[in-house]
Amino acid sequence: MVLSDPANTYPAKNKNVAWKVLDGESVVLNLDSGVYFTLNMTGTAVWERIDGVTSLEEIGRGLWEQFEITVEQAQRDLLELTRTLMDEGLVKVTNDTSTAPGTQRA
Repeated sequence: MVLSDPANTYPAKNKNVAWKVLDGESVVLNLDSGVYFTLNMTGTAVWERIDGVTSLEEIGRGLWEQFEITVEQAQRDLLELTRTLMDEGLVKVTNDTSTAPGTQRA
C-alpha cells in the first residue's frame, strides 16, 4: 500500500506481535519470525498510537505536539518508520478502520 494520503491511511499492529515498553522504549516481538525490534522514545510514541483507527495524519500531529518538531519532520519520520514496520511485518495499513486487528501486549 502506498502511504500517499496520511489523512486516510490507518496503520494497525499485526495480530502476531507482542510488545512491552521499558523505560520509554519499546521491545516489539514478531511472533511469526521470532525477530524482535527496539524502538526509541519517538518510535514508541508512534507505536503506542498505532491502533487501526488513528490516521497517520493524526499520529503525526501527536508527534509534532509531543516532541515540538515541525509538522514536515514529524510526517517524514512517521512515513519512514511506518514503511519499516510494514516491511518487517509488524504493522499493516488500510484505508478502512472497520477491520483493525488486535495485538497482544506482553
